[in-house]
Amino acid sequence: MTAVEWDEVKRLAADFQRAQLSSTVQRLSERNCVEIITKLLDLKLLDVVFTTDGKEYVTPQQLSREIRDELYVHGGRINLVELAKLLNVDLSQISARAAEIERTDSSCSVILGQLIDKNYINHIAEEINEKLQQQGQVTIGDLTRHYDLPSDFLQSQFIIEKQLGKTIHGKQDKSDPQIFFTEAYVARNLASVRGALTAALKPIPISTLLGQFEFLVQTIVDKLMEMKQVPGVVTGKQQGGSNMYIPAIYSKSQNDWVNNFYKQNGYLEYDALTRLGISDAQTFASVEEAITTGSMVDIMPLLPSLFEPEDAEEILSDVLKNVKNKFPSHNVHVFCNSMLLTDQFLQKLSEPFSAVIQKKAEEIVSSGAYLLAQAENKLQNNKTTVEQEETNTKVDRREERRKKATGGKGGGGTQGRETKTKSTKKKYQRGKTTAGDSDEDVPSGGGKTAKSAANKLEVIQIEEIKDMLSVNKQFQDEDLIELIPEVANYLYPSLNKSGLAAAQVIFESTMASTVQNRRKTHSELQDKLNTMIMNVRLFEKGLKHFNDKELQQQLVKYLLKSLCSEITNEIFGYVAQENMIQIEQNKEMTPEVRVKVMNEAPNECKEPLLKLHKSLNSNSLDEFLTCVESALGPGVCDMILRKADKKKERTTILAHRQALLEQLAGADDPALVLHLTSLILFQAATQTMLHASGRFVSNILTYLHSHLTAEVFNSLQKYHDMVLKLLTMSSDDEKRPGLVRELREGMSAIKEIASNFKKVTSTEKTQQSAE
Repeated sequence: MTAVEWDEVKRLAADFQRAQLSSTVQRLSERNCVEIITKLLDLKLLDVVFTTDGKEYVTPQQLSREIRDELYVHGGRINLVELAKLLNVDLSQISARAAEIERTDSSCSVILGQLIDKNYINHIAEEINEKLQQQGQVTIGDLTRHYDLPSDFLQSQFIIEKQLGKTIHGKQDKSDPQIFFTEAYVARNLASVRGALTAALKPIPISTLLGQFEFLVQTIVDKLMEMKQVPGVVTGKQQGGSNMYIPAIYSKSQNDWVNNFYKQNGYLEYDALTRLGISDAQTFASVEEAITTGSMVDIMPLLPSLFEPEDAEEILSDVLKNVKNKFPSHNVHVFCNSMLLTDQFLQKLSEPFSAVIQKKAEEIVSSGAYLLAQAENKLQNNKTTVEQEETNTKVDRREERRKKATGGKGGGGTQGRETKTKSTKKKYQRGKTTAGDSDEDVPSGGGKTAKSAANKLEVIQIEEIKDMLSVNKQFQDEDLIELIPEVANYLYPSLNKSGLAAAQVIFESTMASTVQNRRKTHSELQDKLNTMIMNVRLFEKGLKHFNDKELQQQLVKYLLKSLCSEITNEIFGYVAQENMIQIEQNKEMTPEVRVKVMNEAPNECKEPLLKLHKSLNSNSLDEFLTCVESALGPGVCDMILRKADKKKERTTILAHRQALLEQLAGADDPALVLHLTSLILFQAATQTMLHASGRFVSNILTYLHSHLTAEVFNSLQKYHDMVLKLLTMSSDDEKRPGLVRELREGMSAIKEIASNFKKVTSTEKTQQSAE
C-alpha cells in the first residue's frame, strides 16, 4: 500500500470515528407538526382552540387564564369583542369561555356582551354611594346612561338593592322604586314642601309641586299628611295625576260663605257655588238619585275634605231617615261607612251568579255531598228529638215528685203542705238554675244544633263571590275595591240559600229518576238471576250423567267457582248499590270486596250474605241454591225466585246449543274447537247441558264413547291426542309448525261432526260394528 493510500485510509477512519462519537439531532418540519396536531384532534386526544390566523393553538384552560388576566388588567370589565381582538381568538370561542367562567365563578357575570367581575361591581357601588351622598338622590335611568348597563342589573340583581344599607347608604322611594335618596335630601325637600303647602291659600295641584321639586313630592306629601304638619287635605286620584291639596283655610272660607248666604237668603244658587269653586254642587243630591235609579253612590267625595269616613256614616244615617219617609218602598244598605247601595243594584250584582250556583248545585248533588248533609241533618234532628223526649220525661218525673211533696205525708193539711214546700225549695236552690229554667233551655239549644247542621253545606264560598265581583265592571274603579268584601259577605247567605234550594230541586228530580231506574234495574237483575240459577240447575242435571263421584265433585267445584260465583257477585253488587257502599264497579269482585260489603251492609243482610259467601266453598250445589234463595228473599234483595218451568228449560237448552254452535263456527284455536265440540256432542247425546272447562274434555270423550260410532270417536280421540301434544310442546320445537298445520286441516272435520251429529242407538251402533 502506498503512502497516499494509507493517508486516505487514516482520513476515512478519522471521519468514521467522528461520526460515531457525534450525536444525531432530529427536527420536525412545520407541516409535520400540523399533521400530528390534526391527527390528535381527530382522535380527540387533544383539545385546542385555533387563533384567527390559524398559526397558533391555545388550550381552553390557557384561554380562560388569559381572559381572566385581561379582565384584571381592564379593571374588572371588558367587552368580549375587544377581548377577541386582544387574544386573536374567534368571538364564538371567547363567548363560550366567558359563559363557562360565569357558570363556574359566581363573582363573574356576562352582561350585554361584557364580562364583569365582583371587584368592578363593588367599585360601582362605591361610586354610586358617593354620588348619592353628594346629590341626595339618584335614579336608575341616570345610572344606566352613565355606566351603560341594564337597569335591572343595576337595581335589583347585584348592585343597588343588594348593597342598600351596606355600601350604599340611602333609601328607596316606595312610590317609584327606581329612585333612591338620603334622609338629608328628604328633610330638605320636606321642609320646602311643608312651607309651600302651609303658605297656600287656594287648592294646589300636586303636579305643580312635581314641577318645582322634581322627586319624592308624593312621598313627602303623604308623610306630611300622616304627621298632620300641614293644614289641609289631599283629594283625587294619585295614579291619574289629578290629586290636589286643598288648604283648610280655603275649605273654611267656602263653608262660611255658603252657611252665611244660606242663613241670610234661605237658598243657594248652583251658579254662585260654581263661582265659589264648588263645581259639582248638584251631586250632593246623589242619594235620592241613587235610590230612584236603583244604583249606588259614595258620598265621601261629595263631602268637605275635612270629613272622615265615620263622619260620612253619621251624615248618611241622618239623610236616610228623611229619605225613607220619602221612599218607603225602597230598601237601601250602607257599606264601608260612606257607600249606599240599593236593593235593585244588589240584585243586578246577584244575577251573574245564577248560572254558577246552578252548576255548583248540580256538582254537590252528583258528588253525594248534598245527600251526606241531609243524612247528617236527619241524624242531628233524631238526636235532638231523643234529647227532648228524655228531658220531657225528667220534667214529668220532677212534677210528680213536686206534687207529692206538696201533698204532705198524710195527703192533706196545711201544716204538712208548708213543711214540704220549704224543704223542696231549699233542695232546688242548691242547683245553678230552677227546674223550670232548665227545661226551657234544652229544646232551644237542640234547635240551634239542628239548624247549624243543616247550614253546614256551602254551595258557593265567599272567596268565589269576591273573585266574581272583582271582575264585575261595577267595581273596576280602584276606590270601590274595598267595597267587594262587604258586598260578598252580604250576598253570601242569600246566594247560598238559593244554591241549596236549587240543589234540593235537582236532588228530588234525581231521586225520582233514580227510583224509576232502580225499579227497572231490580226487575232486570231479577230476570237475569233467575235465568242464571235455572242454568245452574240444568248444568247440575248434566254433570250427574257421570258415574264417577270424584269427577262429579270436580265439575261441581268448577260450577261453583264460575257461574255460582258470578251469581253471588251480582247479589253482593246489588246490595252494595242499594246501601250506598263504595266499591269499584269496573273491577272484579273479589272475596275481600264481598267481606267489605257484608261488614257495611245492614244487620238483617249480614247473615244471609255470609252464608251465601261461605256456600261457594261448600262443594254442594243444593246448599248454594238454598243460600241464594235466602239472599234473594225479603230484607235483602226483595226478589222472587221462580220455580222450575219445563217449557223454559227446553228453550234454554236449545238456545245454549245454538250459542255453542255459533261460538264453534267462529273459533280457530284447535283446543277451543275440541272443547266446544265435546260440549255440543254431550248435550246432543244426553239432552242436558254441561258446564265444564277444557281440562274435562278427555272425561267427556270417554263418556261419549258409547254414544258415538267408532269412526267418529277415533277421529275425535286422534284430534284430542294431537291437541295435547301441541299443548305440551315447546314453542321452538321443529315439529310444532307441522302439527299446527295438521290440526288446522282437520278442524273443519271436527266442526262438521259437531254440527251434524245425531244420537246413535245401541242397535244402530251394533249394525255399524257388524258392517
